[in-house]
Amino acid sequence: MENTPITRETETESSQAAAAYTAAYSGPISADLIPMQYKLIAGLIVIALAIPVFMQPNLVSAAKVLMFYFMLVVAVICLAICFFRSWILDKLQMAEEIADMVQDEATVQLAMVNHKLADLNYRFLEKQDASTTEVLPAFLKNLTPFAMLFLNKEKSMVKWAMLGAKFAKSAMELYKARENETRGQGAREHR
Repeated sequence: MENTPITRETETESSQAAAAYTAAYSGPISADLIPMQYKLIAGLIVIALAIPVFMQPNLVSAAKVLMFYFMLVVAVICLAICFFRSWILDKLQMAEEIADMVQDEATVQLAMVNHKLADLNYRFLEKQDASTTEVLPAFLKNLTPFAMLFLNKEKSMVKWAMLGAKFAKSAMELYKARENETRGQGAREHR
């Protein structure tokens, strides 16, 4: 599509119309928007239309009256569509433009989310520092006997001290490995 002044003007008008449409219809539709006079007139019309139905001598006659009302409503709707066709088409076109804009925005946002998820996947699953993966099993191996002493309520301070020293040493190694990994990632992101 050529980028002529007419095309740009049309795009500007359509985007302004779409923005106005979304601003006008952003809230929920409420019964409070209908004036009380219209509600009263609609109630009186329903009562006036219900009287002939209940005045019929049998159900077949009442069904005929209801069928007449149904056909009358369908005819009025069809006439309204014919008379307000251009207005309805304008509103549908505006809704289509809004849907296109929302789709474009969603596509961009999904691409950004996909990129961030791929980055997180790379950071936490694919890119593991060898030192961290080697230190973590030793840390967990030293944690198990430490927990067993706690569960057995061991009273010997020597056993607690020996296992505590091993556990502290493996925890420090794990901390240093994580710190080195974090520094490496920070340096790569800074570039």
